[in-house]
Amino acid sequence: MLSQTNAIKNGLLIFGLVGVYFIILELLGLTNNVFLKFINFAFVLIGVNNTLKSASKAGASYLKKLVAGVATVFIGILLSAIALLIYLNVNDSTDLTAYAVTLIPAGTNLEFAGIIFVEGFTSSLMIVFIMLQYYKNVNTPQENH
Repeated sequence: MLSQTNAIKNGLLIFGLVGVYFIILELLGLTNNVFLKFINFAFVLIGVNNTLKSASKAGASYLKKLVAGVATVFIGILLSAIALLIYLNVNDSTDLTAYAVTLIPAGTNLEFAGIIFVEGFTSSLMIVFIMLQYYKNVNTPQENH
């Protein structure tokens, strides 16, 4: 079912877009700008939209669309958090203030990556549910008979 909806491919797309964007922000020295991090939502929106569009074309039920959307964001955000953890460990980053608002209570790189995963995944779930409201009204091939 995940292959019909391209959920894995779109999760990897989210991961790739977020990764490239993070590298660009790092190179420009803009990682401490919180407002630029909201652009990550656009990347999640692109991935979820692609997945739900494919699921609708395949005639998936609401529940299957939900599972595909959740799988998409889970893959994208999990891989992004793992890549962030690797990046922080490779660069021996112990000062996390450049990457986080001081409200994130992380003492280690692992804690920071874990909190980023939880925050990213829960906020991405909202995007899945919002997009599902649109795609539940989109006619599937089975409904056009």
